[in-house]
Amino acid sequence: MLFLHEFERIEAEAFLTLAAEMIEEDGIVTAEEDALLEDYAESLGIVGFTYDAAASAAARDTLAQLNEVSKRKVYMELYSFAICDEFEDPAERRALNELREALELDEHICRRLETCAQDLFSVYAEIEDVLGAEPSPISVEK
Repeated sequence: MLFLHEFERIEAEAFLTLAAEMIEEDGIVTAEEDALLEDYAESLGIVGFTYDAAASAAARDTLAQLNEVSKRKVYMELYSFAICDEFEDPAERRALNELREALELDEHICRRLETCAQDLFSVYAEIEDVLGAEPSPISVEK
């Protein structure tokens, strides 16, 4: 996913900082998570992004200044980072709850966004399965 196309550089860097923080929450950074972060950095036009844990509070403050829809996008995208390794660690849930509170987002709406992200991941997985599927052994003649 990438619903953050309207972000200016400072907002994009703030998002990437929190995304990096999210993938480190469970203590394990997978190759998939690292690649996802690189893809987002490239899509957001941030070359050479490096994570600075000390910048996390400032990143939250920057993103808290966004409009409601943009804050919801941030939450949904960061949730995607939390589940991209196919499970949600309790530390990631705590971080998501803290983020929701920092952005002053409605819990019900955040749960709905999480469901949307899960559904989208399922569709992406199904597409990957179909793209890699072997041809059917049954031939249909016309």
